[in-house]
Amino acid sequence: MKKRKNFGIILHILNILQTETDAEHLITQKEIVKRLRKEGIICRRYTVECNLECLREFGYDIQTIKGVGTYLKKDGLTADDVFVLLEGLKRGNFILEKDYVANISQKLKKQLNNFEIEELKNKNMIL
Repeated sequence: MKKRKNFGIILHILNILQTETDAEHLITQKEIVKRLRKEGIICRRYTVECNLECLREFGYDIQTIKGVGTYLKKDGLTADDVFVLLEGLKRGNFILEKDYVANISQKLKKQLNNFEIEELKNKNMIL
């Protein structure tokens, strides 16, 4: 694996938190280090800890439960919100162009983490 420079490590950590965590799915700093290594980014747990603190200072609501893990508290759309919006798009499909509906659906899906996307797939709502 090609070793990458650690520029933008904070963005990689933020992406992990956004896509792979919620109040029910926490991740440890050690697990974040492992995920980063898979991306070719070598760092220590202390680096992750410092970057988490920077994200908090920048206004991200990152919650840590000592001895359990960390997650990013969502303040945007929930899976239920997206479900309702997708259902509305699906029902209005005869009025709207298919490309427009697909484009909006993709934007809505970007508001969700992997667990919420899976939940919508189980409800047959991923277009």
